[in-house]
Amino acid sequence: MAGGILRDFVQIIGIADPNEFPVIDANNPSMQMAIQERLTIPDVKPDVEQINTLLIEAVVTGTRTIFTPTGVKVVIDGFLRQKVIYTALVEDQSVHSAHFEHPFCTFIDIPLNIPQGETVPSFLASLGLSLNDVLAGPVIVLIEDVEISLLDPRTISKCVIIFAYTTINDALVPFLA
Repeated sequence: MAGGILRDFVQIIGIADPNEFPVIDANNPSMQMAIQERLTIPDVKPDVEQINTLLIEAVVTGTRTIFTPTGVKVVIDGFLRQKVIYTALVEDQSVHSAHFEHPFCTFIDIPLNIPQGETVPSFLASLGLSLNDVLAGPVIVLIEDVEISLLDPRTISKCVIIFAYTTINDALVPFLA
């Protein structure tokens, strides 16, 4: 969203617009995950009186596809990049910011109907595919929602709901479990 959303007088910029979400079907496996964290304002910064704005984005640093006994998984590594802008708990009520990064690792499960007696690698090979051919598009991570609150003048509680999806090779769609 361009201007973000306003929740409890905190502007949150980085939550995905509903139009950014794909139509989820067999070609677009997905997952959702909650990331809870407590952010501590660095010692060099003044105490927080009020959180004004949170700027947040999910950054994917890498993906890899792995075999599982029932199909494949797309492992996603990344981090939340965040900037908290706040009014300081000082007489002049100056505005300050603090930057945070929080790593995450998650996965999208792609279960397949593997014929009896075959392994996942041999099944993919029979279709002329390798692990590198499973995905037909990139992994996209969107921020669905954020809840943020000030616990005390130095500690912020935050819960971020992320949504990740990808597009798989059309050749695998008939074999999805």
